[in-house]
Order: sequence, then structure tokens, then C-alpha cells
Amino acid sequence: MLAAPAAGQLMNKTVTAGWSYRSFNNVIMSFVPLVTDAVEIPKSYISGEQFEIDIGDDWIEFRFYSSMHWTDTLFNGWTFLDTLDAIPDFTNYYIESMSAGITNFDSSDVGWNSEQIWADFADMHVAGPGEYIRMKVEAPGIHISVKNFVAGETGTILIGGATIGGQVALAYSLNGPGPTSVNTGVCGLITVDLSNPIRLVGYYSTIGGSVNVPVNIPANAGGITIWIQALDVSTCELTNRFVTSFY
Repeated sequence: MLAAPAAGQLMNKTVTAGWSYRSFNNVIMSFVPLVTDAVEIPKSYISGEQFEIDIGDDWIEFRFYSSMHWTDTLFNGWTFLDTLDAIPDFTNYYIESMSAGITNFDSSDVGWNSEQIWADFADMHVAGPGEYIRMKVEAPGIHISVKNFVAGETGTILIGGATIGGQVALAYSLNGPGPTSVNTGVCGLITVDLSNPIRLVGYYSTIGGSVNVPVNIPANAGGITIWIQALDVSTCELTNRFVTSFY
């Protein structure tokens, strides 16, 4: 059988992304992309080509290509709307990480409701090229993310939204996003978003539906891309596919 995809994730969903200026409802630029592995809003789409917006399964990343000062006004930022009402209600939107050259932006500038998420960049300063803001999107369903994936250090894989008191199986690939059919035993044949060879990290018991898995990252792993996915053994539900590179 095939497991249901993780609920509430953005991949293969359509969102309406809008830049609002002076007020929340005054949209000066709008796009309606389908979320894929490509960059949804390249810098060439935006006047001045100063930044781009990449959307993943449970994150939104703003990448800057020049120094910027966002005008201080009532609202000056980006909103994202569930265009086709295909995503379960949003439950959180927050700053997952940002580079040191981003100032005058914090958690008080971020908000959400069940259908829309937003970040207000009014009076925000961007030091120069290479700065970034990575926002985390949460909605119901099992999901996966990582912290501190730095070569030579101990990182953490975080799994949430799983069955309380249940087990999750965690696996990864260094070769791509699949799809690949895997015989999981109790859940039968499942199509995962990982390419062979797929490496099983292990089975982990959840506490309150969550589990944090420490990972010792080799010192020579910098720049290597990894694809990670987990399976709720009780419901046979997959997490989103999380892809990142070791720093």
C-alpha cells in the first residue's frame, strides 16, 4: 500500500504570495506559484533583483543579493495565502534561522491565521549579499526539520506531529529525492521521497508525539546535501521530505 503524504505541507500546493506595502491589504506585487523543488519567486521576478523567495515543504526562505533597508511604514512585507484551500489550517509561522546581517526583525513581526501567514520587514536592515531569513511553517500532520547541521558538530533531527507514545522510523539518502518504493514491513510497500541507497537511521519512540534525534556530523561533511524522511509506524504516515546541506 501507499502511505498518505504528510498533512499540511506545502509541496505541490498552490499559494498566493504577495508583497504588501504601507498597509497589510495594499498588495503591490503578487505571484501564484505551485510549490516545487525550484525557486518559486526568483530575483529576476522582483524589481531591483535584490532578493528571491524559495518555498519548501514546511519553510519559506528569503535570500538577499544586496544590502537593503526596508522602508519603515505600517506594513512592508510578504504574505502567503492557501490559494485553493488545500492545506490544513496553519498553526504556526516563525523564524527558524537568519543570518547575522539581518537586523530590526524579530518574532514580533511575524503572524498567521488559519489560511494565511505573514512577516513584516518594515525598518529591517540587510547588510549585504548572502544574508537570509528562513521561516518555518507549521500545520497539522507529522513533520520533520533539523537544527545545527554543521560539519564536525552534533546536529538534531526534530520530528513532530507523530502518534503519541508511538514509534517513528527515520531514514536518509545522500543521492536524491526519489521516489522509491520501499517494503517497510508493518506498513507494507510505501513510496518514499528518497533515492537509493536509502539508509535507515533507526526506530524511535515518541514523547507527546515528538522525538529529537541527535546526529554526529562528520568533519568532512560540509557542502554535502542530504534528504531526510520519517515514517509514523502507527499510522503509516510519512513526514515531509526535508532536504538540506551541511554547513
